[in-house]
Amino acid sequence: MTLMKESNETLYKVIGSCMEVHRALGPGYPVAYYRKALEVEFESKELKFESQKPAQVIYKEVLIGTLEIDFWVNESVVIVLRVGDDLKDHEVQQVLRFLTLMKSSIGLLVNFGGIKIQYKRVIPSRQGREIRKEVYRPLGYREMGRTREGNPLR
Repeated sequence: MTLMKESNETLYKVIGSCMEVHRALGPGYPVAYYRKALEVEFESKELKFESQKPAQVIYKEVLIGTLEIDFWVNESVVIVLRVGDDLKDHEVQQVLRFLTLMKSSIGLLVNFGGIKIQYKRVIPSRQGREIRKEVYRPLGYREMGRTREGNPLR
């Protein structure tokens, strides 16, 4: 099975789990509650995952800090959880940075804050994939990518 097909099947299970959690809990809870509920769902769907996975940020071969990713599923999909009114562009940019740090090709940004659950699949552009292959890249520039809906990020 190809890597992209496996990632899509994983995303299908993850999105189903997110919908199940949102249906049961609804909006209004802190992110930690949704994370715990998703851990239960992922285990029931036999998904291999790491919760609150640390990702190292390296600048010119020096470790400058770590970021925490909500979920790293099947060692290929980055999941970032939010509780807010709407998904913002800077949150999509953050997922793109996480994809770079984890050397992953697909991510999911999920917002449990509304009456209806919101999610965006985030896939880096070709340019972003080639940047990821470099050993070193300067921080602070805006990454390019697109959402599953085809909206360019600029």
